Amino acid sequence: MSSLSKALSICWQIWNDKNASIFKNEKPFHYRSFTRIMNMVNDYFKENSGHAEKADEVAEDNLIKWQCPMSPYFKINFDGSVANFVAAGGFVGRSWENKPILVEAMNLGSMTINVVEALALREALIWARIKNLNYVIVEGDSKLVIDAVCSACDVPWNLRSIIEDIRWCATFFHDIKWRHIFREANFVADAITFVGLKRKELCIWDACIPIEANMAFLFDCNGTGCVRGSSL
Repeated sequence: MSSLSKALSICWQIWNDKNASIFKNEKPFHYRSFTRIMNMVNDYFKENSGHAEKADEVAEDNLIKWQCPMSPYFKINFDGSVANFVAAGGFVGRSWENKPILVEAMNLGSMTINVVEALALREALIWARIKNLNYVIVEGDSKLVIDAVCSACDVPWNLRSIIEDIRWCATFFHDIKWRHIFREANFVADAITFVGLKRKELCIWDACIPIEANMAFLFDCNGTGCVRGSSL
């Protein structure tokens, strides 16, 4: 029996009890109606609890979020941007405690987005070695650059020398992991790159985050995540 049918049946029972009390001077059987109502409520939750849990799981699976690395790994997020014929790259390195280790934004003049992203990654790895970081996770929303480094695709001619440099830098780490991520998990690097678009000089922040990236950093710290297509 459907939930609607059960509800109608109970309403009919309550109506009959009421009429019996008024016209036949019978004591209404409230316990019977109450029991049926409670049984219907229990059945409803049994039938729908599984659907609710499944919906929560689906919603959680759809959320995109930046995740803190596990010790002893440090995480590097890199990004690039081109606007009004001006290109900029940037990166942020964070510890397993979500503390910024090194942040950089650089204005690169006029070049393609793929070259900018690759240069930002190369610069990040150079600084990671200077900081003596031996275990590193690298994340970027450029699938082309990540795939090129991992030899998962043909390397475009204009990226070959940069990709070779990146692979060479990677040999100096005890372990390095490469991950392509969606832009929604790369908000901090994106905000830092935007700083590079506005400034002509090289910008470096040691163990801190520029104010322009504070909102994105706090969003990562919150850990709630967002759905695909969201923006800050």
